[in-house]
Amino acid sequence: MASPTDWSRVIATTIVNHLREEELTTFRKFKVFAMLESSGNVLMNQSGRGFDWNVRYRNAPVSGNTGDTPRTFSRVNMWKKAELPWRGFTTTDAIYRREMLENRGQQALVDVASKMAERLQESLEQHLSYQPYRDGNASGNENDFHGMESFLAHAGTVDESHATDVAAQDAGGGAADRFGFPDDNYAGLSTQLGYYGGGRIGSTTGVWPDVPVDPELDFYSPVIINYNANSFHGASGGTTWKDNCVFAVREGIHQCKRNDTKEAQIDMVVLDRHLYIQFLNTYKDQERIVVERENGLRALGFSDTVSLDGVELTSEYAVPNGAGYGISIGNMELRCLENQLMVAEGPFFSEETQSYRYACSTLGNFRFKSPRNFFKLAAIT
Repeated sequence: MASPTDWSRVIATTIVNHLREEELTTFRKFKVFAMLESSGNVLMNQSGRGFDWNVRYRNAPVSGNTGDTPRTFSRVNMWKKAELPWRGFTTTDAIYRREMLENRGQQALVDVASKMAERLQESLEQHLSYQPYRDGNASGNENDFHGMESFLAHAGTVDESHATDVAAQDAGGGAADRFGFPDDNYAGLSTQLGYYGGGRIGSTTGVWPDVPVDPELDFYSPVIINYNANSFHGASGGTTWKDNCVFAVREGIHQCKRNDTKEAQIDMVVLDRHLYIQFLNTYKDQERIVVERENGLRALGFSDTVSLDGVELTSEYAVPNGAGYGISIGNMELRCLENQLMVAEGPFFSEETQSYRYACSTLGNFRFKSPRNFFKLAAIT
């Protein structure tokens, strides 16, 4: 007859094996996680009490040269340090000693443990699926990962009526203004437009992000599209998502290419389901071209996508109501302290409850190299 030690060993081994074998399945269930995994942007076995990285906020001075021009040498600090802590979750379950007696035999115990492992896995998966869109800075979210909402707060709009002030702010939100005024703090750095200095390049008029600016002005500022602006169609345009959705998404896709490099491009746009359905109903049939990208969502088995200007659009139930996000996967990472996303712990025997207790947990966080490579679609005015 098997001893309690044998029972607990069988159950623990079953749960550990289940989580390890289902690791890839977990990643491929949710679109952002699937894109991160397929792009090699999931990093395991990390260490330290947190993690930090350098963000370049300015360029070194460039001067003319005729071949014999005297040069001046000086040390230039071009970096700001960003820093984040680890975050994590756990879910638990228990098997009473009586249940073990009722399920004598190794296969019966394996069946019981497999069902427990599925419950633990699915519970933690569902919680993790919301994390790309969470605000890890918000009160009450102290255990949440720092998702995209951690750097996408805004304070009114960029005032487009002041064409000579590249970063003018309308705190109340102008009805014609297409862009929210970035104003958040992510990983210890401000996303506020112009917080670290900078200005327009050249003598052009117009406002950010339509005109070239110094890196200091927007190196850490995301693009926030006000899809209720009445100026997408001219002076008397519509003010709803249905009116402006194609224009708004295009603004986000192309305004994020502020340095025109491949690494800065948007890879995917994820909308809440209501916005996505309205987009599909609005998008002209002749424009609705499906382009399967290498390592894109369709290549990973997600068929519910359409393409706009070469970028895949889709939806996820975890996206907050009325919101959408433009994501540069190459500028996003999932970092984990353990050697896999979800790990099993236990058994811990409780003499008081006569049960063997088990836990499934994760410790990690997202890293967004710079918010400037992401955009949000929001109803501001």
